[in-house]
Amino acid sequence: MLVAREKRTRAQRLPRGARTVTASLENVLASLADAVIITDEEDRITMFNQAAEELTGLAQAQVARRGCGDVFATTPALPAMVQRTRTLGQNQSCGEETLFTAPRPVSVRVSCSPIWGADGQIQGTALVIQDLSYQKKLEDEARRNQTLARLGGLVAGLAHEVKNPLGGIKGAAQLLAQRFADQPEIGEYTGVMIREIDRLSRLVEQLLTLGAPPAPNLVPVNIHKVLHEVLALMEPELSARNIAVRLEIDPSLPEVSGEEAQLTHVFLNLVKNALEAMPAGGSLTVITRMETDFYIRRRGAAAGPPANPLEAGKFLRVELADSGPGFTAADLERVFEPFFTTKPRGSGLGLAICERIIAAHGGDIHAGNARGGGAVVTVTLPVVRS
Repeated sequence: MLVAREKRTRAQRLPRGARTVTASLENVLASLADAVIITDEEDRITMFNQAAEELTGLAQAQVARRGCGDVFATTPALPAMVQRTRTLGQNQSCGEETLFTAPRPVSVRVSCSPIWGADGQIQGTALVIQDLSYQKKLEDEARRNQTLARLGGLVAGLAHEVKNPLGGIKGAAQLLAQRFADQPEIGEYTGVMIREIDRLSRLVEQLLTLGAPPAPNLVPVNIHKVLHEVLALMEPELSARNIAVRLEIDPSLPEVSGEEAQLTHVFLNLVKNALEAMPAGGSLTVITRMETDFYIRRRGAAAGPPANPLEAGKFLRVELADSGPGFTAADLERVFEPFFTTKPRGSGLGLAICERIIAAHGGDIHAGNARGGGAVVTVTLPVVRS
């Protein structure tokens, strides 16, 4: 309240034309996508635009008239840059810095410029902070896609070569089991052989899907029907592990554009991952809602990096949140990489394939942690256009 009154008093001292220019400048700074922070001659914050609030999780009322060093105590590079700018009267910048003031560490690019008064003296500084999270995400995604593109042909050829001998070995094991059906110990050995051959066959199929996922046949799909069928399929295992399922869904939401079989594969994989993260029991929460202002980079189903521009549209968001230990910071960096796994016997292909399938649907998949603990995986899919 005091800050607002002070701003009004200062504005009233200015000529009418100057007040109009000042108000227009404040409106421009407030609407910028990058965080803009204005400090005075004593490095106290006098302006904190909306983008700065969203990036740091702090409201302007919390930081107004506070020293920059106090607000950004956990990121000392920022107040140091402000002080150098004010002392030297020169623009300062850094290529990449980690902002720890935010709810989670964020990679940012920072620049700082002096603000000169009419008397030729520095009256303050303008600090501009650009969030690099989305850029880094696109770079990581492009790098993964390039890796998959290089591996695709090799993997597909190798998988085909492996499938044929596996079929022969399995057939021989089945004949051996029939031949010595009266000897239980032989049946035990052949049973192990057949199970392991089936496991290898599934792995080969995953490799084929990873190398070149089939293009989805996009039709209207009721995502709630898919979720109910997946949960019904997993119900025995969920009950056996004492995992409670909570649904926060809206059945009236529109259908998404997708292929039911592929989307079922994705959500089945995500529910299995959540189940394995809670061996001692817990809860799984499934949430659906609309995302009307969501922007996404349109990708083709091919293995190349995202090439088309960002598009806006109506999307349906599905969140699966578990009460397990969540992801570590290191895991979040690599969770969608092929062959990366934290499971003792995992292949590291499940989430990589899920990402490929969702990308082929023109959607997005994101992994993170809930504030109260536990992992959250979010799938965003385009709704059917009317």
